Amino acid sequence: MNRYSRGQARRSVFATAGFRLVSQAATLASYVVLVREMTEESFGVLSLLYAIVPVVSTVASFGIEQTLRRFQPEYIARGEHSAAQWLYGIAARLRLLANLLVLGAVLAAWNLLAPVFGLAPFRGAFLLFCVVILLHFQVSLLKVSLASHMRNGLAVALTVALPGVKLAGYSYAAWRGELTLELAILIDAAGYAATWLALRLAHERHRAGDGAGAGVEREPAERRRLGRYALFNNFNDAGTLLLTAKSDNFFVAALLNAVAVGAYSFYTRLNEMVSQWLPIRQLADVIQPLLFAVPKLEAERRLPRYFALLLNTTLAVQLPIAVYAAAFHAEIVAAVFAGKFAEWSWLLPVVVGFATLNRIAEPVTLVAQYQEKAGIILASKVFGLYNAVAILALAPAWGLLGVALATGTAQLMKNGFIWWHVRRTARWDNCGAVLLAYVAVGGGAYWACRAAADALEGGLWLDLACGAAICGFATLVYLRTPALADSDRAILASVFRGREIRVLGWLGVVRPTATRTT
Repeated sequence: MNRYSRGQARRSVFATAGFRLVSQAATLASYVVLVREMTEESFGVLSLLYAIVPVVSTVASFGIEQTLRRFQPEYIARGEHSAAQWLYGIAARLRLLANLLVLGAVLAAWNLLAPVFGLAPFRGAFLLFCVVILLHFQVSLLKVSLASHMRNGLAVALTVALPGVKLAGYSYAAWRGELTLELAILIDAAGYAATWLALRLAHERHRAGDGAGAGVEREPAERRRLGRYALFNNFNDAGTLLLTAKSDNFFVAALLNAVAVGAYSFYTRLNEMVSQWLPIRQLADVIQPLLFAVPKLEAERRLPRYFALLLNTTLAVQLPIAVYAAAFHAEIVAAVFAGKFAEWSWLLPVVVGFATLNRIAEPVTLVAQYQEKAGIILASKVFGLYNAVAILALAPAWGLLGVALATGTAQLMKNGFIWWHVRRTARWDNCGAVLLAYVAVGGGAYWACRAAADALEGGLWLDLACGAAICGFATLVYLRTPALADSDRAILASVFRGREIRVLGWLGVVRPTATRTT
């Protein structure tokens, strides 16, 4: 059975999307409860603790996850299931050992580091959070491995346990008026433990079904290939540390205060949660194995089309998000989050605006990873130094706006650098059509939203509902423009051949002729 066929891709898309809808709805609901019920300081400390996760991930990553993500699909496509299992086993053990070493170092230097970021009184909370960190990375590796086997629906279905446990736990604690920092961490740990157990059992079951055994060690030449790729990505991951919004929290804590950390984390996290609805995020575990399994002889023909498809479809979904955030940032915070961090609501359109400009990041990085240009990805991390210097220069005068500007521009330069080195493959032929459609359709939708909000007198929720309708209509218009290229429509029509083709035709994603011929 070809696990990377169009039919398998279609089944994985539907399975993944269906369960992700449930997972992301539960995640958003749990986040609303968390923000509304915790104090601003406690929420800021929790956000700072979660900012430690990328630190642990990057300080001693050994390129583990990227190597597993890149080479497991290749082994499975060749029927080498024992090799795939061997690679997962190595990755899981190395990740656990690396995490323990880093966390031990942090604890040893606690009295030196914690006061800088205002965490000195929270040593006990950090010890609890170490359990969350260890489980987080083991869950991540299991998800990658199941996705490589195209068990996407199963992996996503089982990870619903995490937001489900969080939502139930937060809601019960909020009902009792006891949602403290420590209790929130315990609830998160319980969610991760349930998710890890479910994924582990599923992974062992499917490993046995493949007849993979315990895994067979690779020959020296292949180990050197893996080691070289992992080594580059180890430094790549380390360079990423200064280019993420979570890492910005440490600068905010040192230069400002815990409440500012909470505000910055709130808006960047809100943007990140909404971004999970984008096609490139929603279907990442389907897209990556399919792309990395493309035979080398077909890459020159197929990769440029896939790059354009990923970018164009992602920007199509990003359009209503950007318009809605720009038009209703204050209303969203006031209505949904009880006005928490409302004085910084302008930060939301700034963060979402830079996110829109940086949507090229995932497609262009996938192309570079396929071509094994880890050195180029590594070199791009030099812009992390620019980010650190820019934050130190701008934050004291401009506060959180300075932090957002520094990080957004640093990411733009990093993504542009990678694209320049893979531009022959990462071709975006309809770039002009996309820009024109964004200005015309997006601009018109924004002014329609503001005009409707000014004219209506039904309150915040009516404004938000009317704005959602306008943005939905604008998306339907956008999908019918050349911003979605003919090659994009052809690929989608070739994959989605069932009843869903009629829905895609009604939305304007595929041409009417495609709906008649299937």
